[in-house]
Amino acid sequence: MGQAGTGKSQRAQLVALNLGIDYVIDDGLVIRRGQIVCGRSAKAEKNQVRAIRRALFQFEDHRKAVRSYLEKVSPCEVMIIATSDEMVSHIVGNLGLMQPERTIRI
Repeated sequence: MGQAGTGKSQRAQLVALNLGIDYVIDDGLVIRRGQIVCGRSAKAEKNQVRAIRRALFQFEDHRKAVRSYLEKVSPCEVMIIATSDEMVSHIVGNLGLMQPERTIRI
């Protein structure tokens, strides 16, 4: 977790690599080993409200697609990049994931 615009995504990819975590959820996307494999980027949204909703997986079609993908690949570990604990809780709830085992502040 960390403030927006601070390079969390790039640093988180390195942390995920070092920890052996293949899947990262970031900004509405599922990323596997540095490649986007599912989802839609919140950065592509036309306004900030829609971008936030996209990042939180509040759009039903987006949420269903990502949930379906995660159920299919059934990853053992997923890193969620977020700006707050509350954001993590929303993402976890919307995607039906287990609560995080730990928080890494980046």
